[in-house]
Amino acid sequence: MKYLVSLMLGGLLVTSSLSAQNAANNGPRILNEVDVVTNTAEDMASTISSRELFVMENSMNDYSSTIWSREIYRQLSDVEGNETFFYPTESTDSRVNLFSLMINLMSTNTIKAYKYEAQPDVTDEKALDVREALKESVIPFTEGANHTVVVKKEDIPSDKILHYLVKERWYFDIKTFKGDARVTHICPVLFDKGKHYPLFWISFDDLSVYLARAKSPVAVANITPVLSNASMFDVIRNRWYRGCIYQVGLRQLSVLYPNMDDLIKERMRIENELDYIQAKFYAAESRR
Repeated sequence: MKYLVSLMLGGLLVTSSLSAQNAANNGPRILNEVDVVTNTAEDMASTISSRELFVMENSMNDYSSTIWSREIYRQLSDVEGNETFFYPTESTDSRVNLFSLMINLMSTNTIKAYKYEAQPDVTDEKALDVREALKESVIPFTEGANHTVVVKKEDIPSDKILHYLVKERWYFDIKTFKGDARVTHICPVLFDKGKHYPLFWISFDDLSVYLARAKSPVAVANITPVLSNASMFDVIRNRWYRGCIYQVGLRQLSVLYPNMDDLIKERMRIENELDYIQAKFYAAESRR
């Protein structure tokens, strides 16, 4: 099916390399509380108004009336279509690097990181202290004010983030009689000394308001002409990326299908099934 090359490459990585709701303080960020070394693009993305926060909170994930759901985990590599996650490799005056933005927000306790596990658990017990998360990411820091830390942008190893893991939730809402698929969590994967290390999970809801301020580097005019200048939030929320499925619920596909040919066939089967489900979502909505 679609993205066969990324499926094959992703299978190799997941099989051999992964050895290794919102409790964040999402109030408007005041940058002068701590001397964080960033640049204009990150400053703009990470500084929000109360109104922006209110608007985005009303669009966050709500599954209270869900009657059916399925959890899909994908591995995203640095391939065409995934530029939003990897480029620029360092934030510039006009573009934001995703990993750098995550570290920037974590350093001021604006968002929380959670311990990497096969399934994200965003409870207080799994929340990481920012110092612990930075040590896991091999990022040096100094102590700042108000329980924050100071991180220099040149110390953020964005170029070593070669993959991301994302958790999608496919669900049907009985209240709206609509089906949807949304990214719920994101995990950067660090490549260091020949190994890949999933670092931590971040709730997409925690990030969304900041990503809405950051312009995506990927040209999406071929997807929809209206959004030729899409934000990073637009790209991730609408799942305009390429990623191979490595887990469904608790099922680790590489464990169940150790043979690469069998693994690719199972992934293609699941992708076809998801296409069918999405078609049913659209059909249900059109009947209303």
